[in-house]
Amino acid sequence: MCTSSQIIGSLLVLSVLEIGLGASSVAVGAVSFSFVLAGSERSTQLGDSSPVWSGVCVR
Repeated sequence: MCTSSQIIGSLLVLSVLEIGLGASSVAVGAVSFSFVLAGSERSTQLGDSSPVWSGVCVR
């Protein structure tokens, strides 16, 4: 059986992991959007900077 301190510790680790993954997803989206803006011949479309793993597919 897990003690309450072990449960709180594991929830803390999972929370930090989720925040880190969310921040990295935002960072990758911003970098990809800057690449799209830097070298595009076509107009920017909705979904150009949204990574697949963000859970939203917009095309």
